[in-house]
Amino acid sequence: MMNLQSFPQHKDQVIAQKASSDFLLFSMDDGNYYSLNDVGCRIWQLCDGTRSVAELIDTLAAEYDAPKEELAEDVIELLEKLQQGKLILEAARTEPLPGSPLAH
Repeated sequence: MMNLQSFPQHKDQVIAQKASSDFLLFSMDDGNYYSLNDVGCRIWQLCDGTRSVAELIDTLAAEYDAPKEELAEDVIELLEKLQQGKLILEAARTEPLPGSPLAH
């Protein structure tokens, strides 16, 4: 389940391709196709495992001049659909979180 602290990342077994008006994702795991609009495409591009969902929302709010509150629900909903479709996964975080006993 994705939340603001999740770090979404593309799965390796996904082919992404820009079509005429949509952005297509093809899952080699199950052979399913998925279609994204421009905003969905941008969300996909930002899912590189280095950004949290909160950072994705901040970036999109700045790029699309939209309120974070409105974006948050839509972004999390799309990420959960992508996760259910086995297109993204939650990246493993290797560095300690700030304030943890392991942080320097």
